[in-house]
Amino acid sequence: MSDRYEWLDERVDELVERYESGQSLRDIAAEFDVSTKPIRTRLRERDTDMRNGGRSYEQLETYANEMISQYANAGDDLQTIADRYETSVSAIEYYLANADIACEPPSPQRTDLGFTPGQLSIVRGELLGDGCLHRTEPGKCFFQLSTTTRSHAEWLIDRLPDQLFPDGQPNTATRSGGFGNKEYTSWTVSSRQQPVFDRMYENWYRECSGNNSKIVPEDFHLDRTALLHWYWGDGNCAIRDSGAPRVSLATHGFTERGVSRLQSEVERLGYDNYSIEQGNVENGSGEFIRLRDYDARRFLDDFRRRNQLPEYSYKFPVPRYEG
Repeated sequence: MSDRYEWLDERVDELVERYESGQSLRDIAAEFDVSTKPIRTRLRERDTDMRNGGRSYEQLETYANEMISQYANAGDDLQTIADRYETSVSAIEYYLANADIACEPPSPQRTDLGFTPGQLSIVRGELLGDGCLHRTEPGKCFFQLSTTTRSHAEWLIDRLPDQLFPDGQPNTATRSGGFGNKEYTSWTVSSRQQPVFDRMYENWYRECSGNNSKIVPEDFHLDRTALLHWYWGDGNCAIRDSGAPRVSLATHGFTERGVSRLQSEVERLGYDNYSIEQGNVENGSGEFIRLRDYDARRFLDDFRRRNQLPEYSYKFPVPRYEG
């Protein structure tokens, strides 16, 4: 990519927001005084759902009156409508503004702050790893992640909606390790309660004795943003003596059906894989996913470019090629 467009990388969030709000590639490119190609490239790098000439956007436009009625007459909140049509809150606001309907400013205590599809993909990817949802009672649910990498926690604060996390986070604590007396530091982010998390909880958890168990939704759709965050939290790569990489994704806590679903989604993204049984697992399938050697190399090449946390560079080594 030409160096003259590097400055766009600093404004990629704005590019995504403009596009998901309904602006065309041509309009965005005109405002930034560039061609559409560097805009399109950065949108795709952020796994933005592209409109491909407008067909999907036109399809959404056919539901404009329906969406307006749901907000103005049925009282549905913006995020619920956006989830229903698999779009962003900004897109719903765009149609409401065209109909001269004012949107109430969001309140962290009573309504969603407004998540883009990409931000929801981040949360879903974290749920595949070490992230979790906590429901204090029906209708009240918050997201939480504990990680030993501070920059990972700070990344979530920066990338997810403003005001989602209270000031002063991430919180830190020093704990004793499971083996020996070695201590480690954990960084935790805990969100405010959001209705969207309560709706997600219905699909991601099942009731069981004691704590509810996390599951993979039957209709789960994996994209590259979610895969990256899943790999950050619960993925690893070992380089064998031959130089071949061995990329694995932890799934042993999910059911066999859930692991099968994830395998098919990873394969749909282009990475051939298989499952391996792991012993001494009481709750879950005891299986984890491993990529085939030829696709493990490609996975590392693909996501090494997407990884923006230097602390996780060790997860994306450059393997040697035999011979």
